Amino acid sequence: MDIIDDAVNSLLRYDNYIMTTHINPDGDALGSLTGLGLALFNMGKNVVMIMPHSIPAAFQFLPGARQIKKVVDHLAGFDMAIAVDCTDLNRIGEGVREVFCRTENIANIDHHISNRFFGNINVVDPKAAATGEIIADLLQKAGISIAPDIATCLYTALVSDTGSFKQQNTTAKSLRTAAFLLDRGAQHRVIQRNLYEQKSLESLHLLASGLESLSLNESGTIAWMSITRKSLKDSGASVEDTEGMINYVKSLKGVEVGILFKEATNGEINVSFRSNDYLNVNQLAAYFGGGGHERAAGCIISGEIKEVEYLVLQKTEEKLYDQYCGRAIR
Repeated sequence: MDIIDDAVNSLLRYDNYIMTTHINPDGDALGSLTGLGLALFNMGKNVVMIMPHSIPAAFQFLPGARQIKKVVDHLAGFDMAIAVDCTDLNRIGEGVREVFCRTENIANIDHHISNRFFGNINVVDPKAAATGEIIADLLQKAGISIAPDIATCLYTALVSDTGSFKQQNTTAKSLRTAAFLLDRGAQHRVIQRNLYEQKSLESLHLLASGLESLSLNESGTIAWMSITRKSLKDSGASVEDTEGMINYVKSLKGVEVGILFKEATNGEINVSFRSNDYLNVNQLAAYFGGGGHERAAGCIISGEIKEVEYLVLQKTEEKLYDQYCGRAIR
């Protein structure tokens, strides 16, 4: 019996659920949250989905997105709290964490290799391409009907975390799951249009500014790009508009590691890592207190952006050097 078989009865036996995902959510986070939330709702459960911040505009098309509420202090009395696509309770944000800690039963559904196994129930499978893939399995094994709106949410999760099935984490299993969800009515064209064909003029101005900062190390194996507070202000774009920009960095010929630096307003720098073939960027992010996957990870570092760039690039060079067993690539 696998982890999903073990979890089905424990997860679905209650009546009142509180659910969330990580801060700064992506498509897998929100697709998994709404997909499972709608499935529980269709079973007659009382379900409250919460987040500390508003949903990014790119994902407001998701069925169930309007049912996600901003957290309020008085929320209590739930039988189970479920966190999806989240490695650590500290990643669900202030306010939400307090609500979860008042709930006796916490379920943790995730696919990150850096997961901390913080739940009473942990359904964690790093081999899954997306958390949405795990939830699709869970619903099938529980015999729960997957309606078109649920299929659309879970398909969004898969599309987002596989880069439209272009990334290395795409497997035969993920493609079979995608086909299953399409058979259940997932709206492929709606998802593609909303995720990739609804760019604002401001976001393209921001991309142009970011590409001007694009740099390579001497060996051409590391590329990086920086989004500063000034570039955000000058373009009129928002932090949400940086979604997917790291793919431009990673796509340069000869590059193994792409890095995107994003300057926040609180003196912190959000750092995203992507690798193409061999470097485990989860380990790289973990050095700075972050985590994620072998080929996609991130962290937050306090400091000035130039200082953070220097520290991160130095450590990335070291990791690449180690990977080559001492053969210098600088």
